[in-house]
Amino acid sequence: MKRRDLVRGIACTVFPLGAAAQETGFPSRGLRLMVPYSPGGGGDILGRVFAAKLADVLGQQVVVENRGGAGGMVGTEVVVKSQADGYTLVLTNLALLAISPNMVKKPLYDGLKDLTPIAGIAQSVNILSASLDAPFSNARELVAYAKANPDKLSYASSGIGSFGHLSGEILRATAGARMVHVPFKTSALAFPDVIGGRVTMVFDSVSSTIAHVRSGKVKPIAVMAERRSALLPNVPTFSEEGFPEVTLRFWSAIHGPAGIPAPIVQRLSDAILKVVSASDFKERLASLGQDATFMSARELDELARGDFTKFARAIKAAGIELE
Repeated sequence: MKRRDLVRGIACTVFPLGAAAQETGFPSRGLRLMVPYSPGGGGDILGRVFAAKLADVLGQQVVVENRGGAGGMVGTEVVVKSQADGYTLVLTNLALLAISPNMVKKPLYDGLKDLTPIAGIAQSVNILSASLDAPFSNARELVAYAKANPDKLSYASSGIGSFGHLSGEILRATAGARMVHVPFKTSALAFPDVIGGRVTMVFDSVSSTIAHVRSGKVKPIAVMAERRSALLPNVPTFSEEGFPEVTLRFWSAIHGPAGIPAPIVQRLSDAILKVVSASDFKERLASLGQDATFMSARELDELARGDFTKFARAIKAAGIELE
């Protein structure tokens, strides 16, 4: 059996917390959490909130290190090359493992082989909202109009290859809705054009969109999730509207270098479950527009692989030139 295959297998094996702790004595010193983004952003805030809580649970210091670059791949490569002892971890997400690697010809590493999945910690929901004068009010009407009027509708995102851009490509590819992509530097800059009717609609997170919905400046169309958002319970999912393939979760998780022993993976996973289940952690993430959501190593690995394939197809369909 190849070493990497063995890693993936043992990472998903269940070990009792007590047995794991007794066998490894882990952790006996502080941990390092790599946040592969610049300080001050959403990823950095999430990483620091998580690190503080994990330190409480483990009884050891968890030091956050920021190292941005290449969509998060620079900092993650540092972890890939670190010793596989569980003391060096990295905050990952859907963009880092499923989008960025598909946007370059030669990725710095293979995130599905060179990292050990440990646990998922958070998810956020993307929503499609439209200008008030858009010629549709729900996803079915949108698709019908787009099919009857190819390239008449436009959708904004925070840039080529962004989560919002590829959300639109997935809708286009799965529902046959031909639309024009209008990239902006940030999704916040897109909303004035959507509100003014110069762009038909925009894909963005619920947390970034909700103020515009509540003020009546845009109309919500559908959320890209398995279930409705608690923040906007009256907005249906794309699945409810007849498009189950248009479902995505922007997840954040914890990985380590390939080869971390299974008992240590389980020790970390058990500790992370306690973090994610804590009411104060849930409340803090809710204030950031995210849901504290635990995923086991096996669930995380399966989700990352599925999303990698889904975005590889979307990027190819979009004709995005790889860097």
